[in-house]
Amino acid sequence: MSDYLNKIWNILSFPEKALLEKRIPKKQFLESGRLTGNDKKLFRDNVKNVYWQYTLKPSTCPVLPYRDNDREYLEVAILHVELVSQKGLPRIAEIIHRTIPYPMKLVFTNNEENLAFSIAPKRFSQAEQGAFVVESFFTTTWLDDISFSPASEFIASLNWNVLSLSNFGVLYREWIDRFIAFESALKSGAFRLGNTESRQETLESYKDLEYQIVELKSQIKKAAFNKQVELNTELKKKEQELKHLATSLT
Repeated sequence: MSDYLNKIWNILSFPEKALLEKRIPKKQFLESGRLTGNDKKLFRDNVKNVYWQYTLKPSTCPVLPYRDNDREYLEVAILHVELVSQKGLPRIAEIIHRTIPYPMKLVFTNNEENLAFSIAPKRFSQAEQGAFVVESFFTTTWLDDISFSPASEFIASLNWNVLSLSNFGVLYREWIDRFIAFESALKSGAFRLGNTESRQETLESYKDLEYQIVELKSQIKKAAFNKQVELNTELKKKEQELKHLATSLT
């Protein structure tokens, strides 16, 4: 194991008793009936190895199972995914989350010692008995340097010893809070926990507005001069709205 990877596991500080380090064959994912040809090529070419690094369950850590009418978190898996390059990170994360039925945290590394994380809360399927569906995906961008904020604060907030550990439902919610805080920090510049629901709504509005701005810029390039003036005015207005939303994410 590289010094860099050792540093990451030391920061996260999962219980020693939970260590598994079991390699998962790539064919387990490639043989999934849900994958397209492009998915299989991406996974085959860019996924080097997948390891079941830790298993968090009552016998390996002091955390209780969680059950309600919608979900059942009896244990949580921590997977280490080695990629060849940065290519296709969000899609590869989705493939892994959809293939394995456990709630998981994925830790991605690549040959350049970049780092990324992904989680995905899951619930029972209402359409198929015994099946599960992913509620949403939270996948970070690649973190090129974890010594600077907000990446350093985000990773420190994932340390096992600062999390609420009453049950696996609470633990997973703690992770979601931190992923949303990190995404907010990338827009606002400040990493702060709290206001998760309102921040999540604001982030959705932010993404919608970013898309509108991209569309407007494309229209401006194609428009006649008199129309460009009108579109530029609208563009400046939306860019100001985007700055306001970024400020509200602090």
